Amino acid sequence: MLIKEESNDSKNLDLYVYLIRVNYRKNNVLELLDKGTQRVAFEITQQKAKSGEHYITKDKREYTEMLRASVGGGAIVGIMCIAKLLSAKLVLSPFGEAIIFSLNYAIGFIVIYLLGYTLATKQPAMTASSFVKSLEEGKNKKKDKNRYYKFAILFTRLFRSQFIAFVGNVFMAFPVALIGVFLIDMLTDYNIAEKKAQILLSDINPTTSKALFHASIAGVYLFISGVIAGNVGNRIKHNKISFRIAQHPILKSILGQKITNKLSLIHAKKYPGVMSNLWFGVFMGSTASIGYFFGLDLDIRHITFASGNFALGMYGADWQISLNMFLWCIMGIGLIGLLNFIVSFALSILVAMRSCGIAFLELRFIITAIFAHIMRSPLSFFYPMDATLELEKQALEDEI
Repeated sequence: MLIKEESNDSKNLDLYVYLIRVNYRKNNVLELLDKGTQRVAFEITQQKAKSGEHYITKDKREYTEMLRASVGGGAIVGIMCIAKLLSAKLVLSPFGEAIIFSLNYAIGFIVIYLLGYTLATKQPAMTASSFVKSLEEGKNKKKDKNRYYKFAILFTRLFRSQFIAFVGNVFMAFPVALIGVFLIDMLTDYNIAEKKAQILLSDINPTTSKALFHASIAGVYLFISGVIAGNVGNRIKHNKISFRIAQHPILKSILGQKITNKLSLIHAKKYPGVMSNLWFGVFMGSTASIGYFFGLDLDIRHITFASGNFALGMYGADWQISLNMFLWCIMGIGLIGLLNFIVSFALSILVAMRSCGIAFLELRFIITAIFAHIMRSPLSFFYPMDATLELEKQALEDEI
């Protein structure tokens, strides 16, 4: 069969070669792992794409709503900063500290999520799939030469959404933490931040600590929390949990069919996010204790918590800090947020590209398109300009 050269046997020859190739590779463990992980990544990223698109603001109304939601999230984080400072005064083992800190983070993140507020840096890990879909839809269309430009527009929307979330979180966490520590001082005549003021400030300063490395660790956790959300959502769908809740005989007899249906819908919609935020809190709260156990300098830095801790450190030091320390702390907060964003988004993009079979070499064209868009309309990366909104709408008419 292999040596026949008649043209009418070419299809048969192709079939036999294909069957030989399949038989050769059927027991290849590396190929199994490669295709298996690609499939899992595809399922997770597709689930995240459905739940993450609301994090991208498209116009001024959504931009304002994002600011409002981030202000609420920043207020809760300010309270969480005070709660962590108080819990740190307890005499606990590293394991006990990990439990208490994890509960503080997890409860706070879940409350933020359930109230519809926004925690800055959560968006990149949940929206990367939407970006890759813009590339995937155009990769087989020869006429679609603007798919990198579409990606750049989506990135612009995400960046300005992230920017306004940073603004709302940072500028609300600072006064809430400051007011909280002031009220505690007035009521108890005890400055809870006095003894840890220098530590709180130096932890934000990138010249006196590993703040940027710790911010990168937080970015990895943000990425993992997004993966968890997608995986939990897939498991709910695969196991038909929502349908089983809606048809549960005991629930129907106690609550009634209407309330049971609502409960199943709430579970399908909220449970992945709750589990994602729960584990994100566990990661954030236990990292320092794990680092202590292994003798490693591990910790986390998040832009919103850095802002709240900055307020606590300033009050604890009675506002007596050098100008150099003040400026470095301000710069440190910004750099922490930037690394939170870059690390979580980069990891999510890489996984999403792998899931859709898009070559990593296309990153150079993506980066070129983003920089070209920055040069074309730099202000649109921070605010939805009227002049660019219509152009964005026209370019993304076929986006999902």
